[in-house]
Amino acid sequence: LLWLFSIYLESIAILPQLIVLQRYREVENLTGNYVFFMGAYRALYILNWIYRSYNEPFYQHHFVVYVCGVLQTLLYVDFFYYYVKSKAKGGKF
Repeated sequence: LLWLFSIYLESIAILPQLIVLQRYREVENLTGNYVFFMGAYRALYILNWIYRSYNEPFYQHHFVVYVCGVLQTLLYVDFFYYYVKSKAKGGKF
C-alpha cells in the first residue's frame, strides 16, 4: 500500500515546481536544467521498461507504474518545449 502511494506521489510531485516555473516565466539556469534532466530521466526510464519487457524473460509488468510514469513524463512535455525553444535561441531559460 505504501509502495503504491509512493508511485502516485512521485508522478505528481513535480507539479508545484512546474506551476511556479510557468507562473513566473523567469527561471534560473540551474533550476531549468534540473527540471529538464528530471524529465529526461523519466523518459529514459520508460525506454528502460520497454527494453526490459522484451529482453527479460520473467519481467513483471506493473501497469500502475506504467500509467504513473507516463503521466509524469507528460507533465514535463510543456516544459520540454519551452526549454528546447529557449536553448535553441541561445538564451537562458
